[in-house]
Amino acid sequence: MKELIVIVGTVVLGCLICSMICGDRHSLKDASRKVMEKNLNTYKELHQ
Repeated sequence: MKELIVIVGTVVLGCLICSMICGDRHSLKDASRKVMEKNLNTYKELHQ
């Protein structure tokens, strides 16, 4: 669980840094949101 939180946090931080460097692009935010939702749904399915 702790490793998953670290991985998710790293991905989110990478997306935020990229967004700050590249400018405000909605496609990057949408893509990161979809990845996060997919990861959370997969985690929920595995632990039910």
